Amino acid sequence: MMRSSTATRLPLDRPARSLTGRGRTLGVALALGALLVSGATMALAAPAVAATGDITCPSTDCVRIAPAAGAPVAIAPVDAGTAYLAYSGGDLLKLDLATGALTTVTTGLGNLRGVAVADGNAYITAFDGTLQQVSLATGARRTLAAGLPSLFGVARFGTTTYVTDGNGEIVAVPDGGTAHVVATGLGFSYGLAFDKAGFAYTADMGQGRILQTNVATGATRVLAGESYEPTSISVGGDGLVYFMVGDEVKRVNPVTGVQSHVTNFRGINGFSFSLAASGDAYMAGGAGDGLWRISGLTSR
Repeated sequence: MMRSSTATRLPLDRPARSLTGRGRTLGVALALGALLVSGATMALAAPAVAATGDITCPSTDCVRIAPAAGAPVAIAPVDAGTAYLAYSGGDLLKLDLATGALTTVTTGLGNLRGVAVADGNAYITAFDGTLQQVSLATGARRTLAAGLPSLFGVARFGTTTYVTDGNGEIVAVPDGGTAHVVATGLGFSYGLAFDKAGFAYTADMGQGRILQTNVATGATRVLAGESYEPTSISVGGDGLVYFMVGDEVKRVNPVTGVQSHVTNFRGINGFSFSLAASGDAYMAGGAGDGLWRISGLTSR
């Protein structure tokens, strides 16, 4: 099955625009205040172990690779050389990870929230409830679904695009089919990720839950619980689920439920990161200070 490269971040904007970046606390509060959160109660995973070493930015482990990238709302690394960036002003840009050069794929996509890349296309979610497909080669676009609740996370698995919405749902949009809800009661998750087996993962910022969902049945279980809102849900090449709680990165084994500390970020005010297949992570810093690469995050 083909899985997408995907990640999401709270809405900020490019430096060329007049909007100013919101702080993490305010952005989360506004998002959570707009919806009611609900979900099942289940046993939580074991607590994280003690810290083993922080990552300071800048350093050899954390390098700002694209200062001109500003503050994208979503980052999708595709391979060792390319990532795609989505902005709340409606732009989709291609980033050369080696040089930092930015190329415009297309503009005018709306108030964007998430991006996933698969099979030569970008899949874009917008706050107005629209899901669009954009050709990375030509910039041509088409609408896959519209009139949905506000959309946030997006991921591609097989021939279906999945999104999270403001009602605490996962919505499936199959190729050539119509949008339909496959899971409910997930709270507010800004991101969405899939593992190789087709399980979906979300981070409920309202109730502090890391959730695993079977999109075929809608069954959901809690993998981990946090006292502060978790963000930045990703699945690494090692099969473990990675997320952030404040400045701390954690991972949880979806089979055993064992949770562990990975690192703390210092010197960067990022809301979320996007994992590449290499195990490197990419993060937009606060105040529009560009894109950063954290080397070998999953190997720590």
